[in-house]
Amino acid sequence: MSTIDEEASDWVVRQASGPLDAASQLAFEAWYDTGSRQQGAYLRAQAIWRSLDKATVQADLRPEATRRSAKARAVHRPSRRALLAAGVATSAAAGLVAVVLGPRLTGGATLRTTLGEVRKVPLEDRTIASLNSDSHLEVSMTPKLRRVVLVSGEALFEVAKNPERPFVVEAGEVSVRAVGTAFSVRRRTTGADVLVTEGVVEAWNAGGTGGARRISAGEQAFVPYRAEPISVRAAPQEIERQLAWREGDIILNNQTLAEAALEFNRYNRLKIVIADPALGSHRLVGQYRADQPEQFVDAVQALLGVPVARVGDHLTIGGRGSANMPSDRS
Repeated sequence: MSTIDEEASDWVVRQASGPLDAASQLAFEAWYDTGSRQQGAYLRAQAIWRSLDKATVQADLRPEATRRSAKARAVHRPSRRALLAAGVATSAAAGLVAVVLGPRLTGGATLRTTLGEVRKVPLEDRTIASLNSDSHLEVSMTPKLRRVVLVSGEALFEVAKNPERPFVVEAGEVSVRAVGTAFSVRRRTTGADVLVTEGVVEAWNAGGTGGARRISAGEQAFVPYRAEPISVRAAPQEIERQLAWREGDIILNNQTLAEAALEFNRYNRLKIVIADPALGSHRLVGQYRADQPEQFVDAVQALLGVPVARVGDHLTIGGRGSANMPSDRS
């Protein structure tokens, strides 16, 4: 592992341990600003650290007997810092962690991803914007305001702290404001999903009479475009599930087949169609690669014992009848 990778790993571990003091924050910013090699190493280390966090969460969900067995072996288990260092070294050698990193965007800019593409882009203020498949952002940076318009799709923002320069994301009639935090916004048909993984944000809709709602880490909200109430609930595990796209995954935890098909169709030209609408209500659990809809359909066929067929750009599940292409009505 190179010195730059070691430095990146150290910064990620220090940040995960708690907020940096002022001197350390300045030191980090100076190191990060050194060049694209530092920025790329830092983003790789962040991605690996998140995967270690996910592995820990999954271990916590195992049956008690399995956890006891794992605990008995824990004395031989390396620390997460050691695992991070090993992961960074391996990914740097084998190219296992893909980071699309161009020059830092300054002033105004347009960001787009194509179907199936996920990009991670550093902005002028050191914020990291991660764009999901088929998404469109318009970025505007001024001395007093950092403004991003989510025209379509979904994006996650790891916002650089600057209390004097608020960071605002607009999605139609929905606005979300943060200073230094991490959150995602996904546009839906009638509103926007807001998921907060770190810190606190405020969200509101145009014409709303209730004012801005605070959404804290581990909470998700649905903010309607119309002047209607904003619903907020604590859902840390659901947030982790919904953000699995950062690693190229789709995780199902009691979602319906119709919901699963909708997710796969976000990433692929090969669309899943449910020919028998009654099948759409079946609930599923599992983890799949977002770019492998055929493997998912094969699993559904084995689980439900229903016929599947590929015709052109469609994977059809179920028997004869009118085909039903899932749609997002939320």
